[in-house]
Amino acid sequence: MSNKIFWLLTEKFLLIFFSVFCYKLVLIWQREIQTMKKILPWFFLVCLVSCSQDPQAPTIRFPYQWLGTPGFGGNIDQQNIIEPSGLCFHPGRKTLFVVSDEGWLYEITTDGAPIYSQRIPGDLEAVAINPRTGLVYIIIEGDDVILEYDPERREVSRRFPVNREFNGNPNFLQKHEGQYDNGLESLAFVPDENHPEGGTFYAGNQWDPPCIVELLVPLKSSQAWQAEARIIRVLPFRIDDPAAMMYDDETRLLHLVSDADNILVEITLDGKLVKEYAFPGDNQEGLSWDDQGFLYIAQDSGGILKVRDLRKIKK
Repeated sequence: MSNKIFWLLTEKFLLIFFSVFCYKLVLIWQREIQTMKKILPWFFLVCLVSCSQDPQAPTIRFPYQWLGTPGFGGNIDQQNIIEPSGLCFHPGRKTLFVVSDEGWLYEITTDGAPIYSQRIPGDLEAVAINPRTGLVYIIIEGDDVILEYDPERREVSRRFPVNREFNGNPNFLQKHEGQYDNGLESLAFVPDENHPEGGTFYAGNQWDPPCIVELLVPLKSSQAWQAEARIIRVLPFRIDDPAAMMYDDETRLLHLVSDADNILVEITLDGKLVKEYAFPGDNQEGLSWDDQGFLYIAQDSGGILKVRDLRKIKK
């Protein structure tokens, strides 16, 4: 009898212990569930934010769309321009001006149809437009001279040799004698109504050193046939072979293409990086938008690409 009573008591004790244990466990679970209810919404919110696409976030792919067969359907060049090295859209004439390494200036439609061409001796590497006056500015590489060209008269109206000195170094933009001189390669005009010259130029020096410089050109203060342009600032941003450049008046950003690295960067006028993209094309040396948001890319290896820039034109 004593054994039977012992096992009966033991069974009741275990039953009570198990019941209390389960009760405590349920209480713990309830507290944990309440805590999880507070945490879970924040957890899912963090996940949602981290997984969402920020339109301002850096991305590697340049947002563009081919107008025809990808990689081939965008070449609008109808006259097989040899080594097109710079281009710019003229807002007044609604046309493109293209320059070539071979010393030729072309005016073409935005579909690539030729309007006229003109011989201008020199290694022409970049072209920019002053939208206020409609005058065209062309860089001769090696000589590092900016030519002012009047598209109405179809003639060079002035010359602005660039002084190579900066911060006491007379050969900051290095001049190489007896060999190919990788000098000023890209050009953009930044209008400023409050500036005494109406604005300044930004230029990319290809090598020795590769840099972006701001140039003061006496557009208004001098009427002479030839007047000196000088470097007033070197941007702290570093990029190899800045072969193409354009300015966006809406965002006040410079857009630069490195021919060496096949990238496009957006930077502020103070040289701070905003975005970087892998860029389409080959040997890209000219860059310009038209007034519809289409982007034109001059390739030194041949061809002028026209693509839909999805930063300007939505699908």
